[in-house]
Amino acid sequence: MNCQESQEKQCQAESNCTKVSVGRERWMAALMMATGAAFGATVMYFCDPHRGKARRAELRQKAARTARQGGQTLTKHAMDMLNRAKGTLAKANATLGPCEENVDDAVTGERVRSRLGHVTLHAGAIQTEVASGVVTLRGTIARDKRRHLVDEILVVPGVTGVRDHLVSESSM
Repeated sequence: MNCQESQEKQCQAESNCTKVSVGRERWMAALMMATGAAFGATVMYFCDPHRGKARRAELRQKAARTARQGGQTLTKHAMDMLNRAKGTLAKANATLGPCEENVDDAVTGERVRSRLGHVTLHAGAIQTEVASGVVTLRGTIARDKRRHLVDEILVVPGVTGVRDHLVSESSM
């Protein structure tokens, strides 16, 4: 049995073999013709003697603009990811790093003053003293803010205790 006879038997077993291959060839020919026509139209559009030069220049400008914007976007996202990674690393170092046991009282005092500004609007009405990590608070504060202020001062790094000598006012 020769090669052609075996192919005929295989096609007869599969049925409609010739119809499938003819249909596939027609689709391929149509696809190739459409691709060639699109390529020819593109070449004619950009090589037109009257407007082709302007069209090519416009295409170059648009491509350059797109590349610049893409580069800027990529740079922005890369910097964002880098900053997030640095923040995560700083949090991990703060969590796993050594505890600040011997913090200078002056540094602790500055941290307390900074926290006061976030807790109350009248931070200037409160005097602070720090001795061996213990913060002494004197001054006047609204009654409803007093407990919150003391709680906030207790979480400041370097503070080991708070002496509350604040005077509460009902409407401040």
